[in-house]
Amino acid sequence: MLSRPETDAQAPMVVVVEDHAALRKGIELLLHSEGVGVVGVAGDADHAYELIKRRQPDVSLVDIGLRGRSGIELARWLLTDDPDAGVLLYSGSTDPRVLSEGLGTGVRGFALKNGSARELVGAIRAVAAGGTYFDRELAPLLARPLAASEHVLSNREREILDLLAHGKNGAAIARELMISSETVRTHVRNAMRKLDADTRTQAVALAIRQRLIG
Repeated sequence: MLSRPETDAQAPMVVVVEDHAALRKGIELLLHSEGVGVVGVAGDADHAYELIKRRQPDVSLVDIGLRGRSGIELARWLLTDDPDAGVLLYSGSTDPRVLSEGLGTGVRGFALKNGSARELVGAIRAVAAGGTYFDRELAPLLARPLAASEHVLSNREREILDLLAHGKNGAAIARELMISSETVRTHVRNAMRKLDADTRTQAVALAIRQRLIG
């Protein structure tokens, strides 16, 4: 098992959950080479759940398409135990039904398997820092059209969702905009209500799809 590189005390700690052994090993080696510590790997949801509870990683990188119990089921278990857990779903699927189901669990990010190594590492670092990551290629697949009666987002709500889309967490956004963290949370809640989103990641997806943020 690969551990935290000694040269980077701030390296995020990750558990990799992937049922294909070769891909799992490849991800582990890639993350290690990029200064990300891998504190555990698992090939199925049941073993992953116990491992993640024991290791308490900053990020759980979870393949949606696990054999047996799916990665979506695992995400639900983890987020039921800890709604703030850093779960990043990793998908090779573009089935809107599957992706929407995953988004509804409240995970903090989605990454695509056809993305670059740089994108995957960026996604992990964003989630580890308390932010979100959403592959923009997924937005058209996941977003629902806005009803005509729904309100347009305010400039501040758009600004905050855009910063979330770029991996900033609430504290970083508060510092950048010189407002309180509670004000950031209020704007996010208001944006979620206007967009009929269940999670902040879903709100970001909808805002991108509707061209409300760039």
